[in-house]
Amino acid sequence: MSPKIKTIIVSILALLVYSCSKEIKPEEIEPHDICYLCKMAISQLNFATEIITPDGEVYKFDDIGCMIEFKKMRELPNGSVMFVRDFYTNEWVRIENAYFVRSEKIQTPMNYFIVTFKTRESVEKFLNEYGGEEFPYEQLEIKILK
Repeated sequence: MSPKIKTIIVSILALLVYSCSKEIKPEEIEPHDICYLCKMAISQLNFATEIITPDGEVYKFDDIGCMIEFKKMRELPNGSVMFVRDFYTNEWVRIENAYFVRSEKIQTPMNYFIVTFKTRESVEKFLNEYGGEEFPYEQLEIKILK
């Protein structure tokens, strides 16, 4: 095999490895973005959520409740990733790594009253300020249906 063909094969393999290992990251919310489900403007960034599919399709939502309702209505491709934002910092967090609190003292865009956090410290701060009920990711759909 010629050196030129070996170089081409190695380049193709490297590209395949890179594309397969590419981490899915959230897309920033732009001023013109609207919720994919309810069609409202996404104006409160600390409640914004997203679903990113492996092929790069992005679904943006103004409230975690809209995202969960959408997920129930549509089969998502394997490897899709859901992101939420920390209430205080607006940092993106993979949903399975987030902390959740339901508090009716905070009005969310679509009144699901679910607030998300990146750290345990943020949860404690929120509970001290507003009160509410912390719950695990596994109960999220149940809390949305309340």
